[in-house]
Amino acid sequence: MMRSNSYTRFAGLITLLCVSLLCVNQLQAKQILRDLKFNTGKWTLIGVPLHNYQLLPVQKDVGTFMTEDVQLMKDIQAAWDFDITFDDNCDYHYALKFYQDENLVKTLKLNLSCSYITIEGMSYEFQATEFDRFRKNAKPINWSRISFGQLNTLKKAVEKLDDTQGIYWYEDVNQYKYSGYFLIGYNQLPWNADLDSMYQEVSSAIEKSSGSTDFYLKEHFHLVDDEELFVRYYVNCERSFAQMAEMQNIFVPWRSHLETTDSIRIVAIGINEKKYWEIMKE
Repeated sequence: MMRSNSYTRFAGLITLLCVSLLCVNQLQAKQILRDLKFNTGKWTLIGVPLHNYQLLPVQKDVGTFMTEDVQLMKDIQAAWDFDITFDDNCDYHYALKFYQDENLVKTLKLNLSCSYITIEGMSYEFQATEFDRFRKNAKPINWSRISFGQLNTLKKAVEKLDDTQGIYWYEDVNQYKYSGYFLIGYNQLPWNADLDSMYQEVSSAIEKSSGSTDFYLKEHFHLVDDEELFVRYYVNCERSFAQMAEMQNIFVPWRSHLETTDSIRIVAIGINEKKYWEIMKE
């Protein structure tokens, strides 16, 4: 039996509406720590207070803290199933950082006044009372901002501190084990290309081109525009490596990390100034 055009349009509209509602429902709530495997390795959670124009007493009372209570992490993993929010225009009060075997795995940022938590560019409703979970388990921990005006000193510090147990990086600093970088990029890729697979392919291509594995590949950014994917990577390495790597798609030739700045600042958690100088003298 033939169906009228109006019926077909109506059926299509209903299907689109159902799909839209399904998508909205999927966006409404997310177990934001679901992918963390707390039964594998040694886990540490560190909370770092952030500058905010509306500072809260809890930032001074609790300060920078750490906990190795895996059961606490499992509890919040199960409990933190939050609704999405688009009302996320406030500054953050805390960064919550999860480390597995002292390697940074995930960072969340939260605002305790505007009541939201942000991860990977998406924000979710978060009640400030949830932060009270950390008051009973939190132990204070030192952290230091360290600035370097010379690459040799920076490289030495990163290598030594990286080998010291009980020190955690606020951000990835592996790029500073090398003197500089060059930038490569790929344009107009399929919008749904697998970024993990692409990272491995790019890494293999660099290794094959240079004949060496002495580099650190780091994604700079990726974006989708008009259903096409654009990706940029930093290839951190020494100048001699860059000269060996006959790569295509180079957007920025090799340059020193200090070429556009007088100094580089890194943040190390679990260390004070006295301990830093003791480690550097070894």
